[in-house]
Amino acid sequence: MKHLSATTIAHAIQAGELTSTAITEHYLARIEQHNPKLNAFVDIYRHQALSQAKQRDDNANCLGPLHGVPISIKECFLYQGTATTLNYPPLKNYQGSQTSPLVQRLLDAGAVILGKTNVPQLLADSQTFGPLYPTANNPFDITRTPGGSTGGGAAALAADLCALELGSDIGGSIRNPSAYCGLFGLKPTENGHSHDGHVPPLPEHKLGFSVMNCTGPLARAPEDLELAFRVLYPQQQLQLESKPLSGYTFGYFDTLHGLTAGQSVQLGLDQLKQLITAQGATLKPVTIDNQLAAQAMELWAELFGFSIAQNLPWLIRKIFYMKFRPALRDSSLTLIPALKRGLSLDFKHLSRALYRRREVIAELNRSFAVCDAVLSPTALGPAFQHNHQHQRIALDGEQIPYMDYCFPFVALFNLSGQPVLTVPTGCDATGLPIGISISAPHHHEGRLLHIGRLLAQNGITFSSPELS
Repeated sequence: MKHLSATTIAHAIQAGELTSTAITEHYLARIEQHNPKLNAFVDIYRHQALSQAKQRDDNANCLGPLHGVPISIKECFLYQGTATTLNYPPLKNYQGSQTSPLVQRLLDAGAVILGKTNVPQLLADSQTFGPLYPTANNPFDITRTPGGSTGGGAAALAADLCALELGSDIGGSIRNPSAYCGLFGLKPTENGHSHDGHVPPLPEHKLGFSVMNCTGPLARAPEDLELAFRVLYPQQQLQLESKPLSGYTFGYFDTLHGLTAGQSVQLGLDQLKQLITAQGATLKPVTIDNQLAAQAMELWAELFGFSIAQNLPWLIRKIFYMKFRPALRDSSLTLIPALKRGLSLDFKHLSRALYRRREVIAELNRSFAVCDAVLSPTALGPAFQHNHQHQRIALDGEQIPYMDYCFPFVALFNLSGQPVLTVPTGCDATGLPIGISISAPHHHEGRLLHIGRLLAQNGITFSSPELS
């Protein structure tokens, strides 16, 4: 039963070829075997999951498209009676008094929740570690990160400890883990967190400001992303496109603000370009002006600061800034003044940033106007060695600043609010996965999911790690 897609599991259960109890027991056994090395799950609901599975099996009526399918959810989603700590000591004893509407939709669709997956402190990193939970490890190489902040969920999926993961993304938190673990991941068009049971903002604070935040699924197959999207966002009334790859014009870029993807990512991007042109698609290079890229990154840092700081005490905001200041100073990107403006929570700075954001989005839309979708790197390279001090990362004989390695190519699309699909393009010479991102105009998730299906039909698929 290894590495079955959520769609395959759902069909098998509905056809009477598999029981929810059997597949749930299978995943729980794999969690018991492999999670001690991976630290992918931080909370496992063994008895509750088995009870849910039995209920699904005993129910003669199918609850929905995920009936009986065992899944995981990122630790930051409220689930009544379970811990939601964000790996953040002030919340170490916090348990949700209610369930996220997104989690409830998964349950209403028949899903079985195996547990919650590991996150970095306050979800604010591209790797997954913190004071409350052990460091999450990449199943392709446990000395490396699975990414962040949906790092635990990506590790769980890649190691086949669950069938689907509910994640979130404000700075690559779905896309980098997907790329580092060889998965498919979807960051939808910007969808606010104000009423979806996601933390932050910190729980029990009724705050309405939400910007750049997205919730979305990670999976081992593109059809699972479609399945999850329809369950999570029924109001979107998803319509997949139907034309072949030959009917699309793809843009592409591999350099942003003077930062160029490493050799392994270049090879992955080239592989994708060759595949789509062999299918008759049109390919066009796209250039993003350095000044525009700089503005986008500065605005992302400022708005991220506002979003994360809105209900944090002044002292915690100061500690947060001090934690990342060395990496920010080392970066080729000038982000320190922008982050400080965001953390100040000054309303005039916020208003100006939102105004400038509209201008940057309009300019990016003009840059991408001739393309149906745009290919780009996710990170500069593959999953990196655990790096809690945010030191420089080795890539192709050079030492790359931490912020430069992890964030520019993903943060651009958080700032723009566009939907992005990350797809696996196989592994590099060292066996580490490489993921490439495909963006589309706002509200064109149906296009991205259709392209994902076409790519999967042409060999773009998940490759499993060798687990001891």
